[in-house]
Amino acid sequence: MSTMNLAAFKELIKQRCGLSFEGISEAPLVSGLQKRIALTGAKSASAYYAALLADEHEFNELAGLLTINETYFYREPEQLQLLVDCLVPRLLSRKQHDSPLRILCAGCSSGEEPYSIAIALREKYGESATRLFTLVGGDIDKGALAKARIGRYAEFSFRSLAPELRARYFKRYDQWNWSLNDEVRAQVRFHHLNLLDAHYAHELQNFDIIFFRNVSIYFDRPTRRIIQQHLATLLNDDGYLIIGAAETLANDLGVLSLVKESGLFYFAKQTPEPAKAALKPPALGMTSGKPAPAVGPLAAQPPAPPYQHRPPALSTDDALRLTLEKQYDEALAILALLLKQQPDTSAALLLKAHIQLHRKDYAAAEENAQLALTIEPWSTDAFVLLGLAAKWRNQSDAALKWFKQAVYARNECWPAHYYLGELYRSDNKMDNARRAYRVVLQLLSAQQAPTDGLSIIPLGLPVSEVRFLCLHQLAKLGDNPSMVSN
Repeated sequence: MSTMNLAAFKELIKQRCGLSFEGISEAPLVSGLQKRIALTGAKSASAYYAALLADEHEFNELAGLLTINETYFYREPEQLQLLVDCLVPRLLSRKQHDSPLRILCAGCSSGEEPYSIAIALREKYGESATRLFTLVGGDIDKGALAKARIGRYAEFSFRSLAPELRARYFKRYDQWNWSLNDEVRAQVRFHHLNLLDAHYAHELQNFDIIFFRNVSIYFDRPTRRIIQQHLATLLNDDGYLIIGAAETLANDLGVLSLVKESGLFYFAKQTPEPAKAALKPPALGMTSGKPAPAVGPLAAQPPAPPYQHRPPALSTDDALRLTLEKQYDEALAILALLLKQQPDTSAALLLKAHIQLHRKDYAAAEENAQLALTIEPWSTDAFVLLGLAAKWRNQSDAALKWFKQAVYARNECWPAHYYLGELYRSDNKMDNARRAYRVVLQLLSAQQAPTDGLSIIPLGLPVSEVRFLCLHQLAKLGDNPSMVSN
């Protein structure tokens, strides 16, 4: 499939449902397109593109293939604890009528999250949970929603669920699957949900709490803001939005008030009482030395002055923060100042190369990564950047060389192993591909929070997505995933 065709599909998909596909995220897009083109019998990618424009059902079929439905029961259980111990009791105490609290899981995938919430609420409120709460799951993937409605799950979905809870709420269906009990399953209703829709069905409105966890990785910052604005309209005036713990601060977009409670963050539609002290987060890498108050909104910060008027004490940390926020022009301005003051700052060169790579300025990215290597000859970051530049220019031999250098320098650099697996698979070297995918899974299973072996560049590959893709590819290659992953 040509780059031009792929770019057209990317634009259409982003426009209609907000999903963004760059770098590793292209893999689900290419796989999904190939599958739907084959199933529909489209004569070409162009013909299929025309079908997408005309047929909303077909677009929804494709969209359902474009996210990695990697989820499991009781994911981030501390947030479930916050829900049942703090947020729900507070909302129940404010209620002036008998209608149930409404909770939405936006991007619910195959249902593990809303069912986890139902179980947690039943553990707290017993049979009264049926009367006190209405639970709704929404997702763009109709296939995942169909699975959610059935409520049948394999062993992989239970890796964080206490055995006693599984025994209480599930029964064995067959050798590989467990079925959720009918009472819990009946408590959750599932609906098709495109987060970029201008209008939502009545069933997808007026919620007291919305969970939007581990979904925002698929959207760029401007799209996340639009989605958060949409979600805010679905919240009641005193409602809460809960986002995955690792995503929360990156989603503080000025739409809702960020609140900290019991050491966890969430968003509130209304600013909490003024009597509560405002949280003021310390600067990156610094601590205030004072304990944070238990709850309160993050204080609004005055607009940052223009970069040309900033104090001279800039650092690569400033550039890194802006890079993570995808404010590339501002980051490059800081890097230019840093490199003017100290041209041999390898960290600045690597961040600059990273941004140039994302902007598809491959020659400039390679030049700066090579300059970084003259300063630090064994820079794993530089090797990975050079490997990516070569890979995205279809120079597979050069890419293989650089990724091999990266794993030689730091064997724990699992992104380099993953890219080696992809390159070997594309080159039909299946034994080499198997070995590379197995190494990735071993490295990701060896640590609770795996490090990628990189010191500077924020590669940001989603661990769950990479793990899923490795398992998927090994299964296609005839390997038993249970033999290579927990």
